[in-house]
Amino acid sequence: MNDLTPAALAVFHTCHGVATAALLRRSGVGKRPLARLVADGLVEQVGERVYRLAGTPRSLEQRSVELCLAHPRGFVTGPTAGMLRGLRRIGATSEIHFSVPHGHHVDVASGVRLRQSTKVMPWHLERRPDGLVVASPARLAFDLSGDLLPIDHASAVEQLIAQHRLAPADLRRIGGELVHPARRGSAQFVAMIEARLGGGAAESHGEVVIGRGLVARGVPVVAQYRLVLPGGGLVRFDLAVPKARWAVEVDGFPRHFQLDGATSDRRRDRRSHAVGWQVDRVTTLDFADVDGVCDELAGLFRSRCAQLGIVPAEL
Repeated sequence: MNDLTPAALAVFHTCHGVATAALLRRSGVGKRPLARLVADGLVEQVGERVYRLAGTPRSLEQRSVELCLAHPRGFVTGPTAGMLRGLRRIGATSEIHFSVPHGHHVDVASGVRLRQSTKVMPWHLERRPDGLVVASPARLAFDLSGDLLPIDHASAVEQLIAQHRLAPADLRRIGGELVHPARRGSAQFVAMIEARLGGGAAESHGEVVIGRGLVARGVPVVAQYRLVLPGGGLVRFDLAVPKARWAVEVDGFPRHFQLDGATSDRRRDRRSHAVGWQVDRVTTLDFADVDGVCDELAGLFRSRCAQLGIVPAEL
């Protein structure tokens, strides 16, 4: 272990147990000490001038870093990048989706799905201190369009906007650069942009599902609508039609079913009702029949419009 300097151990710790020969050399482990470490079984060569500290967990992050260090022009994308970012609706997979420039040679290892791209711009990538190179939020939003069902893709994009600093304007920018009839997922990506609700980013998959269901039934909802109450209180509705003062709350998170959360929800509903708003709630059990609950909500919306003397088609 004397050949492993503290600086080299720090590199291995930062990069999920992986380092290049160049990183190790800068950390005080030259060619001969590295050869001794390999001979002693303390370090394993896992790629061209890429090494792994023996005994470290073979995590998704470690395997991804190995690819990124071995192929500096490549990047992790698709469902793998979605998992690394904690996106919903991705599904667990041990396969690494790795993209390289078209024509770049890579010996594909087991468990790696190789992609090739003719267009990769610097802003499409994020280079992390741990050695990972991953698709930027905008690039990932496009790449996932070829991997996920439309509703799951839309939900993941909303999460990228809400939690990963993806600006809606960048969706159109990346679309302008990448959408092409021959490029996988292009049609779905364009359809996703056009179908996005107005307002803020939907904060749950349930909001995306119910919101799209209502729009399909002629209910012009917007997402994450903010209402300032008398006295300065703020209410943010999951879905709303502001001109009809009608809102839908999608109660999918566990806190809504706990005593404190349920009490807070009811209090907020009463305060909203006091200023002329009607609030209808959807719970987890309602998702057993999405079409049925969307039909019911659309009927409640039309009744609300009739009550206020509003023509729904004019909203």
